[in-house]
Amino acid sequence: MSSFAIWIDREHAKLFEISPEKMERKTVKAHHTDHHTHQPNAIDHQNQDWHFFKEVTTYLTNADRLLILGPGVAKHHFRSYLTDHAPQLAKKLVGCETVDHPSDNQIAAFALKFFNLIVE
Repeated sequence: MSSFAIWIDREHAKLFEISPEKMERKTVKAHHTDHHTHQPNAIDHQNQDWHFFKEVTTYLTNADRLLILGPGVAKHHFRSYLTDHAPQLAKKLVGCETVDHPSDNQIAAFALKFFNLIVE
């Protein structure tokens, strides 16, 4: 069983794949076009977010459970993206929690506790 904790904002996503045997971490950066002479509109932002979310989703193919974490609205937008574009993954979503900017170790500890994988 692979559980994934995803900490996400508009700039990057940190993916933690957690199983009883291991924990692996991957970072996916958003590739936003940021031109000083061009003010992106809502459609531009949505298209950029969807491209980013699609890339993040490719790393979740063997997920049994998903936990989405993040400081702002990107986590909610990603959850909506999953519902609309990856419904099989959306069914595996077990939580969407607000957390500010924790360290990788704090994200891992939060996920282990959330998934009840802490061995005491």
